[in-house]
Amino acid sequence: DDDTKEIVLTPGQKVAAASRLTMWAGIFAFACGCAYFIGKELIPTKMSPNTVFNGASKVIKESSQVTMKYGETLKFYGKDHGGHREGRRNFIEHTEYTDKEDGSKRTRVRFNMEGQFHSAICFAEVSSEMASGEFVYVLVQDKRSGRVITVIDNRAALTAKKLAGGNQETANAMQQLLGGGSSK
Repeated sequence: DDDTKEIVLTPGQKVAAASRLTMWAGIFAFACGCAYFIGKELIPTKMSPNTVFNGASKVIKESSQVTMKYGETLKFYGKDHGGHREGRRNFIEHTEYTDKEDGSKRTRVRFNMEGQFHSAICFAEVSSEMASGEFVYVLVQDKRSGRVITVIDNRAALTAKKLAGGNQETANAMQQLLGGGSSK
């Protein structure tokens, strides 16, 4: 018919068009998945291991107890594979989990610190319920003696907040009973 300008496809052409469409949809879905994971790695959040590492390193450098024991020049690095192997030590050991008590998401990191006099292992944890830059705890453990220096410990404050149920006055009283707050 001259009035109709419809394209009529044979069954073989329909199969080819459908397979081409499916292939392009698959490529698009794969590209979206890759973009999501690349963006997740490159755009840091307060819960990302590298952000926790950087913040904890800054807090530890400002601690007078740590600088007295380990020296003024402190070097922080990730997982040490032991021995004298060459290579980068930029992998920060971390665990992401949901706390059973309050249901908040948490990130716990472990990294190494070297000073002029000794070396240590550092531990830090952040909670999604806390403001950016605040820590649940920051601890420094000497590799030789095992002695722990507590830089920040807000675990009692978090427990008091949970027990108080939102009342600030009750939370302050509970915090005093449970042993204070952060020791900055």
